Amino acid sequence: MRVLHLVAADRWTGAAATALQAVEALRQAGVDAHFAFRPGRNLETRLAGLPWAHPILEKERSWASLRRVLFSVRSLMAEFHVVHAHLPHDHLLAWWIRRSLPRRPVLVRSVHHPSHLRPDPYHRLLFAAVAGVGLSHSEMEEKARRLAPKAAIRVLPLALEPRFAPRPDRAQVRAELGIPPEAFVAGTVGKLDPSRGQDLLLLALGAVPNVWGLVVGKGPFLPRLEKLAKKLGIAQRVVFPGYHEEGLERFFNAMDVFVFPEPGSDWAHRAVAEAAACGVPSLAVDVPGIRDLVVPGVTGELWPRGDAAALATLLAQWQQNPELRRKAGEKARERVSGLTPQALSQELLKLYQEASA
Repeated sequence: MRVLHLVAADRWTGAAATALQAVEALRQAGVDAHFAFRPGRNLETRLAGLPWAHPILEKERSWASLRRVLFSVRSLMAEFHVVHAHLPHDHLLAWWIRRSLPRRPVLVRSVHHPSHLRPDPYHRLLFAAVAGVGLSHSEMEEKARRLAPKAAIRVLPLALEPRFAPRPDRAQVRAELGIPPEAFVAGTVGKLDPSRGQDLLLLALGAVPNVWGLVVGKGPFLPRLEKLAKKLGIAQRVVFPGYHEEGLERFFNAMDVFVFPEPGSDWAHRAVAEAAACGVPSLAVDVPGIRDLVVPGVTGELWPRGDAAALATLLAQWQQNPELRRKAGEKARERVSGLTPQALSQELLKLYQEASA
């Protein structure tokens, strides 16, 4: 079996990160899996020189660029048994090209965001042609079955890297960040953007004394977050270390609890799973899919979306109970222990076999 994954992205984040990990998991399992993407940013740098990585997609800003993409993708698709699209753009491209191929590959689609399952005519047209659908979380399944009633449907697990695990250098990392070794630290990871809710964490910190905040990421929201921290009088106990893909596990290990205030573009909620693998419980906003990872009162706790006061209450409770944090961290790590590349490749192969049948 030869499998081609398509993702119209150029950055190592969101759907592109999930798609690339799927390809890597398949290749580890002995499958000839390839990856087509947009060049120009860190994704291309990460994949430079790999014969199975094809930087052939682009933003079609002209008829010439559209023809170029259609020709490149059509030439590549003709060589594969399964074509796995990840975003609506990739899906449309694969659907259109597939119609003209003499030997049509099996078309599979991953859904990373709930908005990609809208029951409008455009999405109904796209999903009518798919033989398999991979979902980021279990709460998408009902909508997916309505759009693609004849398709094989599976929830695809995350594949966590082995580096996400408890580490012995917690005190060292805190010292590098200027955080006291005995402090209670609530941290979050993600793009610094108004849609990602880091301001809710700061508002909660403003209501709970002696709790430190660790906000890992970069983005246009940083100046406003720094200004808000000063306004709330908490700037001295909030650290903004910037973006760190390499060594991200060190920051998780510096936290006592992980705060998940809003999902990003990929609703598999990877950061919650990575924190859990490091033995860190999550205080997560209650959105679709999060209960696949967080068991309230066992591996963490949930709070209503947008409710900084509710988050502040949870921070105060978890600050005062180190035994609760220890037990929840152990349970959280145990819950995600099966999220491995091997598990992902097995589920992908089952999906492809069912779709091919």
